[in-house]
Amino acid sequence: MLAPPRARVWHSPKVQLKDTDGKKVAMFQASNRPVSVLKWFRETQPQEEAISIIDPDMFFMRPVVLVADPQNGPHNLHSGQWQTEMATPGHGVGAMYGQGCVPRHWGNQTLLKVCDNEHRCLDAVHDDIACMKNYSSGPPWIFHRDDAEKLLETFAEKTIKVHQAWPDLLSEQVAYGVAQMQLGMEAHLDTFWFISGPDSMQPWDSLVEVGWDACQSHEPPPPEAGLPIFFHAASTYDIPHLTKGFRLHKDHVHKDLLDCDAPLIHHPPTDALERYKSEPKSKSFRDTWSVCAYTNMINFHVSTWKKQFCQTPNLETTAVYPPYGQQFLNKSSWVNHVFRSGGWTDVDYKPRFF
Repeated sequence: MLAPPRARVWHSPKVQLKDTDGKKVAMFQASNRPVSVLKWFRETQPQEEAISIIDPDMFFMRPVVLVADPQNGPHNLHSGQWQTEMATPGHGVGAMYGQGCVPRHWGNQTLLKVCDNEHRCLDAVHDDIACMKNYSSGPPWIFHRDDAEKLLETFAEKTIKVHQAWPDLLSEQVAYGVAQMQLGMEAHLDTFWFISGPDSMQPWDSLVEVGWDACQSHEPPPPEAGLPIFFHAASTYDIPHLTKGFRLHKDHVHKDLLDCDAPLIHHPPTDALERYKSEPKSKSFRDTWSVCAYTNMINFHVSTWKKQFCQTPNLETTAVYPPYGQQFLNKSSWVNHVFRSGGWTDVDYKPRFF
């Protein structure tokens, strides 16, 4: 199943970014997300108490449930749904990322300017460790419906101000935490939400203990296996001993993958992980596992879509991706006329380099 039965799609119109003085602002990395989510909330008025923002390159590997008193086993390895704190008014939930307490390094004058002279921001960054535990966050973000209007409005405003003060790739992500600071909100952050790059901060040890070999299987991870919640496809992954043909990044996959005639991507050899199992903490093990797991999830979900919407779907796993970004295998594909291709080259604004 690609989505829950109650899933709905909402398309955001193109929005011109403006600062608090009404001046137009050029687009930058993820700058469209805060204003789009705010517009979605205002137009759809969701009734669920918990609202979550996740990245489009996140794949579910395991169900999650929000509870008042989470009871997970050692290393979060119990099978079934993973439990995390529920979002309550004034208290959010999210994934802990490694950027740390970024606003602490701006200086008081800049921070107060970003926070509209709200001294709560100064209080929030006073303790570096406490600041990191509450605000070094990223998707998935979960917040209570009662906080949504003010939080999302402030998030949209802070995204522009943070980028002006700190024009980094992660400025929009940091702006979410700054919005929470300014509103006096706190958050429960956890590193168990996802695996992405081979960073030791991520829950790779739990994955090793589960023992599921992504290369031996051509299926997605079994949801009962006790893995982290998401695979976050935010990195480039290599199988070291297979240097040709298995350097995988989301931008390397052909953009007409959903075309009925387009093939699926090729699988690595089923024994690809074997030579690295003696060093499960190595980058080689983690990268190889990621190539296999990512391939499995892409092919599974695309196959599910094609079986539902194509009369004669091409389910052959024969597409060999290049070690760099590519566009369409078939430039006349209907996908090219409906969707933007995405990727680093698909921009309609001039990138800013600092």
